[in-house]
Amino acid sequence: MDRESRAYGREERMRIAAEKMRLKKEKEEREDREFYERVTSGWQWNLFKFVVVFCTLMALTTTIDFLFDGKTRKMAKEEWKYDTEWRMDWHKIVVVDGARFTPHFRDWSDRVEESFKITYTPVFQTGKVLSYDLKDEETGAIRRHSEYRWRSVLGWFPFFQLFALIPLGTYFYKRQNSFFNFARVASLAMIFPGSLIVLYFLIF
Repeated sequence: MDRESRAYGREERMRIAAEKMRLKKEKEEREDREFYERVTSGWQWNLFKFVVVFCTLMALTTTIDFLFDGKTRKMAKEEWKYDTEWRMDWHKIVVVDGARFTPHFRDWSDRVEESFKITYTPVFQTGKVLSYDLKDEETGAIRRHSEYRWRSVLGWFPFFQLFALIPLGTYFYKRQNSFFNFARVASLAMIFPGSLIVLYFLIF
């Protein structure tokens, strides 16, 4: 085979390889486009929009519960009890309506039991703040003490709210790229189930 034939053979092989690469790229682009159109339409997109609405409402309602107080009511002594299953150094664990509060011994020992009040969150109506009077035995002075709920999802502000707003940001972003698909899948597989768990602990 002469030099001209060899050069022609190389050019032909390169042309064939380039054509294969072009066809492969076109196929990948077509599949990406079809996948994007599939997940942004029909039942899959409707499901995602439901997740967006649910998670956004969770972010909004938990923000309201964190920033504002609901009703406050006076409590009778029999309405609270000690939690003996948990232990904390230098703290008592008190349960009121299923909510746990952990006052320090120095605050708990001077309590005036007739002064107990509990404040609820405005949206989910769960116990948020336990308050009571403290009486100084030497001076007789009385001061008000407030104890916030222990291990409450309200303590995750604003991290949970930012977490729950990811689906909304993904909805407005909506691009045909890997980041959009990752955020969409994360919203469906992680953020939505996580918000359901938070809702469960807020209600029960």
